[in-house]
Amino acid sequence: MIQVGDKVRSFDFAQGDFGRELYGDRACYVEGVVESFVEREGCPRYEVRVEVDVFGGEESDRRVGGLVYPPVNGTPKLFGGTCDNVEVV
Repeated sequence: MIQVGDKVRSFDFAQGDFGRELYGDRACYVEGVVESFVEREGCPRYEVRVEVDVFGGEESDRRVGGLVYPPVNGTPKLFGGTCDNVEVV
């Protein structure tokens, strides 16, 4: 279970879309530290302070230092299934 203070990787796309690629043009994710849990857009989310931003396999500073809010793992998706895009690193 992910907790405040954990360093995590949050993938930008669901596993079926681009997968969990770490290298190559399909690698799209951020890494950072969970600062809190919040309720946004009707669901529980991690509040993650971004330290590393990778999109299309290229590192960027676009989101570094900012916050992202991926849904908490286990949150039901609109069309079935559950969210599972965040992992501890």
